[in-house]
Amino acid sequence: MAYRGDDGGDALEARTADGLLRLVTSPGSVVLTVGSRTLQLGAKFATLIEDKGKKSAKTQVPRDGKLYLARGVPRDDLGIWLELVEDGQPAGIRRIFGVAPVIAFSDESLHGLKRLDAIHARLRVAIGELGGWSGRAVEIGAGHPLDKVLFAEVGDHHAVYARGLFRDRARLAMTVHDDGRVVVPDKKKGTIEVVVRSRHSVTVWGDYIRFADRTAKDVARVAIPWLAPEDRHELARRIGQLVDRPHGEGGAS
Repeated sequence: MAYRGDDGGDALEARTADGLLRLVTSPGSVVLTVGSRTLQLGAKFATLIEDKGKKSAKTQVPRDGKLYLARGVPRDDLGIWLELVEDGQPAGIRRIFGVAPVIAFSDESLHGLKRLDAIHARLRVAIGELGGWSGRAVEIGAGHPLDKVLFAEVGDHHAVYARGLFRDRARLAMTVHDDGRVVVPDKKKGTIEVVVRSRHSVTVWGDYIRFADRTAKDVARVAIPWLAPEDRHELARRIGQLVDRPHGEGGAS
């Protein structure tokens, strides 16, 4: 049940694999705390605090970019991602806060997951009330938080963000549009755009998501490192669901 927190805000708590997660919401403020980590969200800034005993590390990041609230696959983690902006331009995206549910076959773990669901629902409302752009997303991967892939709804398309080799943040790997277009950033050409209208044209080969035409010839491929093979196949499945069209609708690629 929700209750009144010490600072006068409404509070919710849930047991997680990272410790007791506590959410406190009040007008103009959202505060999440688990273990030694605290995230404070306001209308203009996201503030990260790491309690290190006698000293605390504090980092403040402007909320100039998009903010995503994501649930995880396969473990149903809860993650908050913030798009970074440098010199007025998008400069990648970073997972600034996250927790994993308690994984066990017990009534206690099921109760903890139910409480985490309640925090997710309340958090979505609270973030919306802060203003700024926020959207729905799924994060894929059960490994290190830096290695997770974000699959986010952005208006009429979905964006896939993944961390490349030797990078400290995720970058836009591709956009997948409702009409079957897949747009891939390319250093030489700017972008590569292909049209795929069948889920069978989206496959996995090694670290790559492959896109093929109706003759099974590759027309584009995108490296998605770090993910386990089963997680990469899950990403391909979700992309395939988006582009798949009934036979004859809009032709075939």
